[in-house]
Amino acid sequence: MANIIVVGAGIIGASAAYQLQKGGAHVTIIDAGGANATAASFGWINASFFANKNHFELRLEGIKAFKRLQKELRIPVDWSGCLCWENVGDAFEAQMSELKDLGYDVQEIDRQDFKRREPQVANPPKRCLYFAGEAAAESPQLAQTLLNAAIENGAKLISGVQVQGFETKGERVVGVQTPVGRLMADEVVLCAGTATQQLATTLNIDIPMLQRPALVIKTRSVAPAIKHVLVSEIGEVRQLPNGSILMPAAVGHQGDSSTEISDAPDKLAEDAMDRLRALLPSLELELAQTTLAHRPVPGDGLPAVGAVRPGLYVATLHSGITLGALMGELIASEVINGSSAQTDKWLGSYRPHRFW
Repeated sequence: MANIIVVGAGIIGASAAYQLQKGGAHVTIIDAGGANATAASFGWINASFFANKNHFELRLEGIKAFKRLQKELRIPVDWSGCLCWENVGDAFEAQMSELKDLGYDVQEIDRQDFKRREPQVANPPKRCLYFAGEAAAESPQLAQTLLNAAIENGAKLISGVQVQGFETKGERVVGVQTPVGRLMADEVVLCAGTATQQLATTLNIDIPMLQRPALVIKTRSVAPAIKHVLVSEIGEVRQLPNGSILMPAAVGHQGDSSTEISDAPDKLAEDAMDRLRALLPSLELELAQTTLAHRPVPGDGLPAVGAVRPGLYVATLHSGITLGALMGELIASEVINGSSAQTDKWLGSYRPHRFW
């Protein structure tokens, strides 16, 4: 079978490596190590946030893919559902109406029902949307679970080594260049997140990436207090299995289009903590960690997935957690068997060549 190099061990690389190895390929994962977007992800699996109808359908299939994956592996995904009240008035009505028209599982709950579900939240909203089919993933552990499963199936991991460029033979990519030598392969799958643009440029391939930095805070552990993913007017909040409360510092994190961090990280973290304490006043919350992540967002905000040269396949996207399980399936199918009507159904709108 084909020898495949997967560059990157975040959620997309780990998922692709698992599915490729399961599909019969001989996989080598090369990972530079250090921080990546997966490690700092909020971990919300959802289709209630989307760019257009096609993107909604892709994200909905992403949720279904996690259900399929859960039948194969014990993955750290909790189908807790989501309570969303970031919009009010006409915006609330528009969001609910659009999701209902798309056939999404959305219910409106009142203040009393909200208080029953989340008694620790102060000033519960008069109206709230409940997305029963959404989930929270422990992102670093999820990627590691997939990576471990790939290795257990025969994949090899080379960590601490940075890919600097590609080996080519004519137009075909036949391997990668690293500071410690070259590694050859039948196919290279580039899942390098924000490094994608720089690496693609070495082959004169343009995959523009947006600057999308994000700060995420964690509190010290507290007793179980939050049951759902909360998407509120003060930000997105959830509790981790270890008791920490996780929250992006920016309000409206999913759609945040800031190109730079607007203030010192400690100031932004304390501002976020003030909002969090106002939301959950009965808890003794102390800041434990602030993490800066750079989200891999292609130039138009949508996924960029597909072959860009013979022997080179690229997959870079934001909302990698929501789409991670599905992308593993689709990447493996196309790299092993070539594109098909089924894979093109999901990826046809997201090919990297749209940027050329």
